[in-house]
Amino acid sequence: MKTMRFTLNSCMLFVLLFLAVLPAGAKDGNAAPPAPQTYEMSLVRIGETTPVEYIFVIANAVGFKTVTTLKHFIGNLDADSILKWSPGCTRFGDEPLLSSEADMNDFKAFCASKHVKFILVPSG
Repeated sequence: MKTMRFTLNSCMLFVLLFLAVLPAGAKDGNAAPPAPQTYEMSLVRIGETTPVEYIFVIANAVGFKTVTTLKHFIGNLDADSILKWSPGCTRFGDEPLLSSEADMNDFKAFCASKHVKFILVPSG
């Protein structure tokens, strides 16, 4: 009977030690989430087309000819992603989004609805 009691006491001790250590180990599971991904956006004017065309370029890697296709891409980004745009101060007057306050407001609302933080860096 003493052998059985020793085994039961050992098991109880193991369980108590396990429970005491668990909160310390659980901290690893509560590690801070990864930082949100930031995407730099630019607008490229294609000068050899008539009429002039523009392409939105994300992270110097992928381009979109229309705001609609750009929105499709943004809609697939992870929540809490950041889209940063520093369009500069040179304007031709026909740039998509930049030439229409209503279009820009719609774009900002779209980004917010997809939980993408849109940062427009004004030119000075």
